[in-house]
Amino acid sequence: MAQNNSGLQLVQLHKGQMSVFKSPHRFKVVCAGRRWGKSRLSISKLMKEAIKAPKQRVWYIAPTYQMARQILWDDLQELIPRKWIKKKNDTTMTILLKNGSELGLKGADKPDTLRGVALHFVVLDEFQDMKPDTWYKVIRPTLSSTKGKALIIGTPKGYSAFHKLWTIGQNPSMQKKGHWKSWQFVTADSPFVPDSEIEAAREDMDPKSFAQEYLASFENMSGRVYYPFERKTHVKPCEFNPKLPIWIGQDFNIDPMSSVVLQPQPNGELWAIDEIVLFSSNTVEVCDEIERRYWRWKNQVVIFPDPAGSYRQHARGESDIDIFKEKGFARIDFPKKHPPIADRVNATNRLLMSAAGTVRLHIDPKCKHLIESFEKVIYKPGSRDIDKAAGIEHSTDAIGYPIHRRFPVKERTILGGSR
Repeated sequence: MAQNNSGLQLVQLHKGQMSVFKSPHRFKVVCAGRRWGKSRLSISKLMKEAIKAPKQRVWYIAPTYQMARQILWDDLQELIPRKWIKKKNDTTMTILLKNGSELGLKGADKPDTLRGVALHFVVLDEFQDMKPDTWYKVIRPTLSSTKGKALIIGTPKGYSAFHKLWTIGQNPSMQKKGHWKSWQFVTADSPFVPDSEIEAAREDMDPKSFAQEYLASFENMSGRVYYPFERKTHVKPCEFNPKLPIWIGQDFNIDPMSSVVLQPQPNGELWAIDEIVLFSSNTVEVCDEIERRYWRWKNQVVIFPDPAGSYRQHARGESDIDIFKEKGFARIDFPKKHPPIADRVNATNRLLMSAAGTVRLHIDPKCKHLIESFEKVIYKPGSRDIDKAAGIEHSTDAIGYPIHRRFPVKERTILGGSR
């Protein structure tokens, strides 16, 4: 149990949480995997700092106001002793204690509401999703007059501002002076998360995403978008099976129009058996080419188009989706709006290779444009935006639509996890 200065037991903490809780350092940075117990640690520190002296202003800040409510508000109300509370405001998420201290939950998305106050203690949670200047320009000045302390918590997201603060905390000189200290905890460090849950996540995620989310590893997410792809691993003859469904991922870029023909296999694998790449073309010509190749099995064809095709209008006022329907392709599967690019990429990378090393996506050698796209599509330097300058991303966009629809990477609810 974590205790306040009077010895009152507050919240049960595991070994890793206690090491942070007891640390005397002024600025603490915790890099931890999912469900390690970041929220429980936050509540423990908030309550300790609020009760240790009268009239302390103690804040918890999440990337947005709504996230602060979702992550902490209910748990904080449940765990804080009722006898401490003088007044509570659910609308502003503020708790006034009988000793005059104030506990408040805020959002970093409105920085002007955070300026001009004097804080005695602050928790910055999910810091990796805040603007890079949040600490130095907004929060650090609020701690100056009070000599206040901070607990900065997050999960890695590349080499970001969070990584820079974590690196400061690894500096022995900073630790010795009592200024900064940082920790790195994997999800498995929590005694409440079963090994089976972690292994299930290893199968569900691509290696880099798993390393970030569960191993708390700072990964370089720049460079090749589809980094697991290797010709020797993924390219092999993938013969058409007339008894299996035919999925067609469709990108509507005019030059070229790109289609990837897929067949889900009984063993759970997905094979890219063919591709259609037409330059200076249109949707009618794509439909005609699909018809020419697969007319015998048209009732087995499912089209997975770019969602933009539902509202892009042609001369007669019809959309790309309308044209497919007019051409007799009745089975069309697409979401109402574009999925986040990262979700589509992660789903594809997970099929290329999971963190457990499982390969579920294979490509026939004749899919030359798709292979080139997998090998050469990169991110823009310093961002997670795909670099489209070379114009080679259309085939991987096309294959991403059916993969995201039928093999999405779903948010895992980790059984037994400590928040």
